[in-house]
Amino acid sequence: MAPGGSTSEDAAHAEGTQPTGARCATVVPARPIVFAGLEFELSVHRPSGLLLRDIELVFRPGLDAACAAAGADYASKDAFLRARLLVVPLWQPAQQNLSVVRASVSVERRQLCANFARFAAALGAQLGGEWLDASDPRSGQAMFGAATTATYNELDGLTQCLKYSFEPFGCCGIVLHPRWGYNAYPVSMFTTAPLDALVAALDATAALSEDEVARIAPVPADGAAIAGDDECA
Repeated sequence: MAPGGSTSEDAAHAEGTQPTGARCATVVPARPIVFAGLEFELSVHRPSGLLLRDIELVFRPGLDAACAAAGADYASKDAFLRARLLVVPLWQPAQQNLSVVRASVSVERRQLCANFARFAAALGAQLGGEWLDASDPRSGQAMFGAATTATYNELDGLTQCLKYSFEPFGCCGIVLHPRWGYNAYPVSMFTTAPLDALVAALDATAALSEDEVARIAPVPADGAAIAGDDECA
C-alpha cells in the first residue's frame, strides 16, 4: 500500500502542520483490504483543526500518554497532534440494509463490530506499541482505551474526511457508502503512528495467515466482547 498523491496540504503536513479549517487531507485514498478472508475498505486522513479538537477530547488519556512517550521530540501536545494524528475510517460491506430496525440487522451489526475489533487488535499488534484507538459505534467513546465524558460524532468525522453523502437516521444519521449504500458498516480508528509505519502495519495485517489472526485476535465466544445496544452509524 502506498500513500496517495501529494498536495500542497500534504507538504505542509510533512512539516508538522494540519489543515486549520473544516477540511481534512487524504493521505491514503480509499482502497480495499482483505483480512481473515473478510472484505474491508479503508483510507487515511489528517484531520482538520476542528476535527482534531473533537478527537482530542474523546481520546485525551491515550493521547496524553502517546505525547508523553514522544518526549522532547515535540514542543507541545498540540504540535505532536498536528504532526502525528491520523484518522482511519474502516468500512465493511453488509448483507442487509443497516438502516432497517429488525433482529437480523442487530445480529449482523454485532458480527460486523466483532470483525472490526479483530482487525483493530491485529493492526495494533503490528504497530508495535504506537497508540491506536477507535470510536465505539455503540457509544461514541474510546473503544479500547479510557473513556472521557466526550463522544465522537462519527457522522461529522466521516463526512469531513470522505465527503460522502448522508441521511438523517434515528438519533443521528447514516453515511451512505458510494458502492455499498445502506449496506455498509463504518468504524473510525485513530493513531499517532508515523504514516509510513501505519502503511507498513496495514500491509502486514492484510498478509497475516488465518492461524496468525486466530492467535493475535481470537474470535469472541458467543459475541461476549461485543454485546450491547445497537448504534447509530
